[in-house]
Amino acid sequence: MSIRFTNELYPCDRERIDALYGREGSYDLFERSYAHVLAYEENVLLGAVRAVSEGVETVLVVDLRTEKVPGEDVEKIALGLLTELETKLRGRRVMLYGEREQLALLEKAGYGRCKNAWTLFREGFPEQDFLPPGYRFESEFLPKPGAASKKEDRKAENATKTISYPGSRAQATDSEINELLTKAFFGRPHDINKTAKAFAASSYVATAYDGDKLVGVARAVADGGRYATILNVAVDPEYQGLSIGKNMLLELSGRITEPTVVLNTHPGAVGFYNRIREYRRNRYVFEKYIQEEGEPERPANPEFRIHMFTPAGYRFPDEYETGKEKQ
Repeated sequence: MSIRFTNELYPCDRERIDALYGREGSYDLFERSYAHVLAYEENVLLGAVRAVSEGVETVLVVDLRTEKVPGEDVEKIALGLLTELETKLRGRRVMLYGEREQLALLEKAGYGRCKNAWTLFREGFPEQDFLPPGYRFESEFLPKPGAASKKEDRKAENATKTISYPGSRAQATDSEINELLTKAFFGRPHDINKTAKAFAASSYVATAYDGDKLVGVARAVADGGRYATILNVAVDPEYQGLSIGKNMLLELSGRITEPTVVLNTHPGAVGFYNRIREYRRNRYVFEKYIQEEGEPERPANPEFRIHMFTPAGYRFPDEYETGKEKQ
């Protein structure tokens, strides 16, 4: 089989792409995507994949799909699609929204299975793709000394504050947003130029205010049809304990029209997201850092991997039921 991978998208592909995904409008999503790759044998479409991004920081890879062809060709096509797409995503940490049947394939492609990804759970979503509400992995039962009492102290201090949620970016400046992100994420400096571009290119933005003071912010990048990813959910540390993050997240989620809304966070936010019942922990979100060409291999960080990903080859009990995963 001679497989050709291409980034070209022509009007004549409309019927082929819609047929591959079994729904109308799929071609339009490819047309609007940040990047995409198609696999062909002569004029037969064998598979496709695309990426959703604001073009600054975040990438969500979706719709990795191949036709059911005999032998090892399915794996060859899928790996080829990912390899070709990754050339467009160098220097980025990439999320991939996958499927149960793609577990072994994505591990082979170097993607880690995320522990800390959540999806807005809507009617009709398959239960098997999600962990039970409030689920925690073994390492997440360790107590954080003093965390509960500090939270209660802040809540008491802030009890008289009235927080408003404009349902938009409102008057927030790039400098205010950048300063808030830096404060909320452990004082790690943020590049104001990247912040400005990322928020300007986002599909949705949410803010929270105490009077004229910006105390919370969040944003989402969407493809205008099927997928959205929520990013930069940040609350001023002085205002934590007032459910600002939750209220802002739910307000933002309520405006997103795409049916699948996914977010990936750090281990320290597990307790926060587990308390938001509208979101469920997703079993099939993956992540990989795509190296720049010529960039040295990043040193292994076992501690990072323990908290961010399940071990390679890890399976939940029900994932052994069908035997060898289908590609």
